[in-house]
Amino acid sequence: MQVATDSWDQDRDRLIAAVHERLRADQRVLACWLEGADATGDVDRFSDIDFCASVVDGAIAEVAQQAREALSLVGGLDIDHELVADPDRRHLVFHVSGTSPDLLLDFCVYVNRGSTFVRDDPIERPRVLFDRAGVVRFVDPQRQLRLLESRRRLDALRQQVAQHRRALKHVWRGEFLEAFGYYQRWVLEPLIEAQRMLHTPLHPDYYIVHITRHLPAPVVGRLERLSLVHALDDLERKISDAVAWFDETAALVDAEMSADPE
Repeated sequence: MQVATDSWDQDRDRLIAAVHERLRADQRVLACWLEGADATGDVDRFSDIDFCASVVDGAIAEVAQQAREALSLVGGLDIDHELVADPDRRHLVFHVSGTSPDLLLDFCVYVNRGSTFVRDDPIERPRVLFDRAGVVRFVDPQRQLRLLESRRRLDALRQQVAQHRRALKHVWRGEFLEAFGYYQRWVLEPLIEAQRMLHTPLHPDYYIVHITRHLPAPVVGRLERLSLVHALDDLERKISDAVAWFDETAALVDAEMSADPE
């Protein structure tokens, strides 16, 4: 059936209800929520619909098809466009014929995860339709600010280590003191701070203060070995090893910061 073009608000409610009711009946769908204007209360006749869902493993394709079918029962689809088709995330855009040309429905479906929002944020918030698994989560504003600061700091450390050739050029010139000093500044110090971010995230700036007590023994031992330099050829090897370890550590810190908060 066709929907009236002069009742954009009713059309909007009808499209949301059609997808919501269809997905709620499927126990493989963990949660459904709305983002954007429907969540912030800023809906007008030009607003699209940001509809999100989380599903169990193996259900993403079928659930995307269920959303398509639910909308097709309201009216024929004149836009059916897939923007993202990753194994754990799909993003499709639909438009039902006969509705306002601005009434697009962005349908995002995730596998075993939802979205994280800052509590009391007036700009980005969800309107949760149902959540069987607690995948829509909220974090404390101060925690989020600390997280943003940590990300900026990690990026700065990456930029610092990217300049490790400042030390290598002195190795190649045969200048041990300069090479060793720059090795400490451009490689060892950011490596230690990255290890702090991973193991003592509340005190990433403690540098070597009580580092033997604070970091795991294998980490301390490896840092000690990297700090003991006997000759220029030894230093060149250790710069390479330390840079590789920094990259591994930074990736782990990234993963920790990207993980959903409990």
